[in-house]
Parts: sequence; C-alpha cells; structure tokens
Amino acid sequence: MKIRRFFITFAIILFCQVTYAQKKRAKTPAKKKVETVQRSPEELLFENMLESTQRVFFIDSIVVDKEDFIKHIPLPRECGTISAIQEGENTGAAYINEFGNKKYYSVRDTTGNAAIYTSDKLGNDWSKPMGLTGIDNITNPDYPFMMPDGTTFYFSQTGDDTLGGYDIFVTRYDGSTGEFLKPNNMGLPFNSTANDYMYVVDELDSLGWLVTDRFQPEGKVCIYTFVPSKTRENFDLAEMSESEVRQFATIQSIQDTWPSEEAHEVALQRLQNMMTRNTQLHETASFTFEINDEITYHSPDDFLSASARKKFMELLQLKERNQENLQRLETMRERYYHADDAERASMRKNILDAEKELERQNVSILNSEKNIRNEEIMLLTK
Repeated sequence: MKIRRFFITFAIILFCQVTYAQKKRAKTPAKKKVETVQRSPEELLFENMLESTQRVFFIDSIVVDKEDFIKHIPLPRECGTISAIQEGENTGAAYINEFGNKKYYSVRDTTGNAAIYTSDKLGNDWSKPMGLTGIDNITNPDYPFMMPDGTTFYFSQTGDDTLGGYDIFVTRYDGSTGEFLKPNNMGLPFNSTANDYMYVVDELDSLGWLVTDRFQPEGKVCIYTFVPSKTRENFDLAEMSESEVRQFATIQSIQDTWPSEEAHEVALQRLQNMMTRNTQLHETASFTFEINDEITYHSPDDFLSASARKKFMELLQLKERNQENLQRLETMRERYYHADDAERASMRKNILDAEKELERQNVSILNSEKNIRNEEIMLLTK
C-alpha cells in the first residue's frame, strides 16, 4: 500500500514538472531574426566624407535650364572663357585661357561617353587635339576649367569614387613630367548624390560658382555663388551634431553659411561690381585708353599683347577699388565735419590712413598705365 502511494505521489510530481516546463517554453519569446541593411558604395562614401565637410560661404544661387547654364556663369574675361558644346542631345564645355592660345574641351564618342582634350593655337589655327596624360583613363570626364596658374585643373566625372552621377574632381599639372596628377574628389559640400557638373573660380574677385542639379526638377540646375577659401576649413564633428553637419554638407540653406549679414552684403557688392565691370567691357566703346597720340583702344580685344591685356584688366580692378576707397573717404570726411571733438579725435587717424592709401593707389594706377602703354607700343612698332 505504501509502495503504491509512493508511485502515485511520484507520478503527480513528475507531471507537474513537465507541465511547468512546457508553459515556460511557451512564454519565452522566439529570438528575432536580425536583418542587416546593405548600404551602397555611394552611401558609404558619403558617410566617410561627412566628417571632412568643408566650411563654405555661399553668397547666392539661381536656377536655370541645364542646356544653357554656362552662359549664366559671369566669369570675368581675365579668368578665360567658358562655352557650351552641343552635339545632338549631348552637351559639354570648352575652356579657353585668358590669352586665347590654349583650350580644354570635352568630346563625346558614339556611345555618349566624354573625354577631355587640349589644343594650342598656332597662328590662326588650333593644333591637333591631345588627350590629358594622367587622366586619359578617367570615366566620362567633362566640364573642364583650368585656373589662370595653368596648373590647377577642375573637371567632373562619373564612375568610381563618386557619390552618384557626376562629381567634381581636382588635379594639378606637373610641368616637369607633362602629366596630370591623380585627381581627387572635391568632397562635400561641392559634391552630392545628384549631378555636380562644374566648378569655376575667379581668384581676383574672390568668387566661385558651383553648378549642380541637386534638389532640382528634370532639365534644371542650380548655380551657387560662393567665396573660395585660401585654406580648407572643415566642420568639427566634436562641436556639432551629425545632423547639423549633414545640413551644411547638402547645402540645405545658404543663409546658414553666412559668417554675418555684413559679410554677406560685402560679398554681394563685390559680385555686383564684377558683373557691372563685365557688362561695361562687353559694350562697344565702354572705355577709352590712349596708347599714343594716334591710337586709342575701346575694347580689351584691341590689345595685341596678351600680357598688356591682362595688366589692363587688373588696372580696371585697381581703379574700381580706388573709387570705392574714395567714396569711403568722402563718407568719413562728411561724418568728421558733423562730429564733436571726441569723435573727431578717434576718426582723425582713419582718415589720414585712407588718404595715404588713396595716394598709393593713384601712383600705382599711373605706373600701371605707363607700363601697359610701353608694352603695347613695343608690339605696334615691330
């Protein structure tokens, strides 16, 4: 009887343990399957570039038709000229230096892929096109621009090491080898996951232009005007959040890039002065410059000497700054006239310094005019 009772008790205990284990297993949630998101090479490249996003001061922007955006870039003549190349449905660009004797231009094959060539002007004819050694194996390069130094070269390309579509690259010409160095991606914010076509710089006026179709509908591009930096300055991720840096990297707001309202106004005025000067130079008889008693020039194209023409363009800029300084001096003199003794004491040194600077500029203008005339007369009398 005792043995029977023992087995019954043991069976009940065993049944309870099995039931508890089954309930515990039923309550334990199944492990979720971890899904890994495979990011594209372009996305990974963007993330890698984000921490080295350059701080850039964007002045303004305009939206224009993609097919003729080049004519909307107000590049001064002293920086060379850029023009569009239209081959059926394909477009590209050509750059000719300020002396008019060297050009870089894109040529497309039957498949629509581009390559960049260069030619030299010999007399009235252009030499046979030559590929650019060092970047002749680049995928679909286009939209070339050579800095006046004849060394720093910008272009756009598709293919490897891009964020998507066209990206802008920079390289340098090595005169000792006759080759271009390995191009480097310009990074953020100049490049994006959209098409970034062209990068152009006017060092004399401290202005630059970026052409991109980011945030734009089909057939449109945006031309950003910016202030080129002499030294690269990147955003510090230790001082800013990643989302804040991303805003600058993609150019969400150009106003957020302004150092101050005053700096923006100064840059806009510089842009307007440059555009006004360009307009005047393209007008017939927009100026008169006497070479001698018998010859007077009315256009930069009248100069036979490329060097004299370049110096004349620099002279125009010097005269423009001279006028700006004269206006500022007149304003200070007007304020001085209406100021009290204490204010006059603080303004006196600034006025004297401005007068001395104006005198130096006037001497520089006279010397520059003399040198330009002498250089041009040497060619005229040959």
